[in-house]
Amino acid sequence: MKHIKFLSISLFILLFAVKASAQTTDDVLNILIAKGTITQQDADSIRAAAAIAKQSAPKPKIFPLSLNTPAFQLSGYTQVRYQTYPKANKPDGLDIRRARLSVGGTIRKWEYGVQVDFVGGTSSTVAGGTTSSANTFLSPVLLDAYIAYKFDDYLKVTTGQFLVPFSSENNISDKTLETVDRSQVVNALVARKGDGLNGLVDSLGNQNGRDLGVQISGSLVKLKKGYLIDYYAGLFNGAGINEPDNNESKDFSGRLLVHPFSILTLGGSYYDGYDKFAKTSAGKDQLRTRWGVEGTLTYKKLYIRSEFIRGQDGNDRHYVAQPQPAIHQGWYAVVAYYVLPKLQAVFKYDTYSPEVNPKFTGLHSVSDASTYFIFGANYYFNPNVKLTANYNWRTEQGKIPAIQNNNVVTAQLQLAF
Repeated sequence: MKHIKFLSISLFILLFAVKASAQTTDDVLNILIAKGTITQQDADSIRAAAAIAKQSAPKPKIFPLSLNTPAFQLSGYTQVRYQTYPKANKPDGLDIRRARLSVGGTIRKWEYGVQVDFVGGTSSTVAGGTTSSANTFLSPVLLDAYIAYKFDDYLKVTTGQFLVPFSSENNISDKTLETVDRSQVVNALVARKGDGLNGLVDSLGNQNGRDLGVQISGSLVKLKKGYLIDYYAGLFNGAGINEPDNNESKDFSGRLLVHPFSILTLGGSYYDGYDKFAKTSAGKDQLRTRWGVEGTLTYKKLYIRSEFIRGQDGNDRHYVAQPQPAIHQGWYAVVAYYVLPKLQAVFKYDTYSPEVNPKFTGLHSVSDASTYFIFGANYYFNPNVKLTANYNWRTEQGKIPAIQNNNVVTAQLQLAF
């Protein structure tokens, strides 16, 4: 009878000890000892058994962080980059390419998103307009801050700061890009960070492809697998991230995608707006137009994407005395294939012409072209960690003979959650 009584008390104490604190368990045992229900030796045995049970209990996972609720989702990634220039007289070294944190979620039909880059960037805003020459360092940088309402798949309204609906590569996340760097023409014409020494910087400067505005988007014509058409159209300030409009007009940007087959996407983009370019007629609104076509093929282990973009800056319709417009164009094609389950081989052809001679019709003659041949690989240690290695063989011509041999080797380690 004594053993049964002891086992019953022990079971009670063990169950209590798993859910209660050690101090509460000791209090219960001390009361039982004082009443003569158990002996000190029995209490010590129960304490030892409770300690073993507590150690054997499953421990919560603390990494990777996962807040899987529709109303609050936390994500982020860090990229550490190493660059070396085999032939150019440039320093080698490590840097933190990006360190971003995102919060977003869905509350009924409302959606929100906020993304911050703690590495920072450079400001492009100066008095009287924008320019690519300003280099004021800002950290951190607010990239995204938007609110959206989704009526249904056919219509969603988004307002705030977010990616401009132009270009395929502009709307691909940095953490899923096949190569370390984006294409020259995307950097140069879609308000992203280009190569300032080569003149590959948008008239708006580096805005990470984002702007403040209002956009409608949706999907049309339901098929067995997805939709036939995706559309995006919006009005934007045209002055860059977290900047008020610098003129009375709003810029328009739109993108249309068609999926004739599940493996194929074809599309086009158009941008039309005004900006006060610092380099031409300061204080006067100048035209800033862009258009592009794109295509993406995904078939088993194979991935192909290509895009052509053409842009024009200047040629102000509001003034009789107008400067000669600047015309730019370029295109790229990237091919990626999984040679092993965790190893993806990549090749990219990337060419850009900052100046297209307007004197010729039809196929314009091109000057100062830069062409990059990128040989690379992506190795995925697991779904969260990726190592990217690129050899960028650059062939350039025109006004910059001093940096003809600026081939670069880049390795970038990324961890995302």
